[in-house]
Amino acid sequence: MSSTNQRPVQAASVLKYTPVEEIPHIRDHVKATFDSGRLRPLQYRKEQLLRLAHLIEDNYTRFEEAYKLDLGRHKLEVTACELDMVVTEIMYFYNNFETWAQPQKPPFDIKFWAFGPVIRKVPKGVVLMIGPFNAGAIASGNACVVKMSELVPHVSALVTELFPKYLDQDLFRVVNGAVPETTALLDLQWDHIIFTGSATVGKIVSAAAAKHLTPITLELGGKNPVFYDPKMDPEVTARRVLWAKTMNAGQICNSPNHVFVPVEAQEELADAFIKVYKEFYPDGAENAPITSLVNDAAFNRVKQLLEKTRGEVVCGGQLDEKRRWIAPTVLKNVELNDVVLESELFGPILPIVPVKDIQEAINFTRSQPHPLSLYVFTDDRDFEENVFNQTQSGQFMRNDCCVQASVKGMPFGGVGESGHGMLLGQYTFDTLSHFRNTASSPRLMDSLMGWRFPPYTDAKIKQAAMMKPRVPALNPGWGEWLRSWTPL
Repeated sequence: MSSTNQRPVQAASVLKYTPVEEIPHIRDHVKATFDSGRLRPLQYRKEQLLRLAHLIEDNYTRFEEAYKLDLGRHKLEVTACELDMVVTEIMYFYNNFETWAQPQKPPFDIKFWAFGPVIRKVPKGVVLMIGPFNAGAIASGNACVVKMSELVPHVSALVTELFPKYLDQDLFRVVNGAVPETTALLDLQWDHIIFTGSATVGKIVSAAAAKHLTPITLELGGKNPVFYDPKMDPEVTARRVLWAKTMNAGQICNSPNHVFVPVEAQEELADAFIKVYKEFYPDGAENAPITSLVNDAAFNRVKQLLEKTRGEVVCGGQLDEKRRWIAPTVLKNVELNDVVLESELFGPILPIVPVKDIQEAINFTRSQPHPLSLYVFTDDRDFEENVFNQTQSGQFMRNDCCVQASVKGMPFGGVGESGHGMLLGQYTFDTLSHFRNTASSPRLMDSLMGWRFPPYTDAKIKQAAMMKPRVPALNPGWGEWLRSWTPL
């Protein structure tokens, strides 16, 4: 029997909450350190990035234990899908941010070349992160306060312990707590906020940020659909979708939410899920190291969905309330108006939704809030392009799920209700940087642009007009073609 039969611990005593009255002082302290310029040198940023990598690298075993206590997650899932990815992202910053930080020149413009225009990427200031820490704050030269999740107390307590041992505490601080502490943070002015979580809380964060005109990046989620082409291999589809759905028990923002399948292909796909399910859990799902739900409220919500759905269970369905555990559950014959399609599932339920054709699935998806991710399983490029061109989503992936966030050089972010702003790699660096327009006007510009100074005359109006590009005619003829070859 797997050790995950033990109930994941959620003891308030594990995580010490930050006193609310200390939160403004924490913000003021890191702001004062930022203002001192300590993080301006690229070499100091690089040192902090390396120390952050070692914070993870030196403590793999402790993080594995913390995730197991909080969620019952297996070592492989913690290392490959959490720790390894974090270290990889940190080292990507470490090896590349100095190039990204270099000043950039705009395209050459003969009218303004003498200004020597340059775009300088400078840090925004003090960043609030509600959710996981992002190394891009260090790379871009920002101080940062991180609000860890109280729902994973052992992981948050471990990060809180390790932060001052590895990172500059005058620049990077952790705040712990629940609603009162988060509210106190949001009452303060920040130079950028990154929030990872639900759309409901995202609206609250956005409203608070608006009071200070604070720019914000929202990493939310949504009902991420899968479009299945019946000509596609059903076992490949079932294996990849089920893996993505079971990772962290479906508690991932880009987890597949439901699968659309033409009604005539539903049984074939359902049989494939049964076969793959047995491959994944040869001794039964109840004996496998499957992650638990994050808290009692999450468990009860998913349990109620399983009780209310009119869909038929294909595989799974077992529950263990003592350890907040629900087996990955595949449903079939789920109608578009079923309770499990009303909102993002964020749990280990995978509905198969039969439709008369893919267009019906597209129409339904377009009637819903834009998802963070959209997946198609097909070898037909026309099928892929049809879905792509008629839908909107933060990401789009063919023949797999979730792994698109691992591709270096690609952005990650939502659209509409699934969030806004882009993160990962240089996109994080640019998001947390201000692109500062810098130019220097030489004395000779008074002769080249003397028309701007009073007194204004007809001659100066003509000189000013020479700065404007020629606008072509809507229906150009030979005369317009000849004029295009004449000088301004």
